[in-house]
Amino acid sequence: MIAAEEYGRALYTLANEDGGDASAHAYLQTLQQIDTLLSDQPAYRTLLDTPALPTDEKLGLIDAAFGGCEQNILNFIKILCEKRAVFQLHACVDAYAKLYREQHAMTEARCVSAYPMTQEQTEALRAKLSAMTGKDVSLICDVDTALIGGMVVYVDGKRLDGSIRARLDAFRQGLEETIV
Repeated sequence: MIAAEEYGRALYTLANEDGGDASAHAYLQTLQQIDTLLSDQPAYRTLLDTPALPTDEKLGLIDAAFGGCEQNILNFIKILCEKRAVFQLHACVDAYAKLYREQHAMTEARCVSAYPMTQEQTEALRAKLSAMTGKDVSLICDVDTALIGGMVVYVDGKRLDGSIRARLDAFRQGLEETIV
């Protein structure tokens, strides 16, 4: 088992040495694309991790699939393959992305609302979260009708719950604790 955070940090350091911010950003985009491809093809990812196939053949498959990538990224995937840790690519990419966001005063937020938000609402929330965190916020929006109304926002390890469901739950708990 590999330490995904250390591998992500090592690749981030290598990207910065390779070409600074522009290279680090390009690496991030490529890594995310590869991660998405492998997530969409779990059988292929499993094939790259299996001990049943000789390592040379697996490395050849990586060259065929990702040969057009930056050499350092290609070598990184090959190292994961040799260690039978391709399944941990996602964790490595997450660690890399976290370092990138920290270095560039960026953060990712997730908003779950009862109904789909309009573009104006999404942009207003993003601006408010940016002002609150002091960082450039990338916002991912999901819908969960179980919230009844309102929204729950996850940002920088915090949960901001403004849903009607949370208010009803708090009200119910208050009633249960009331002595009559």
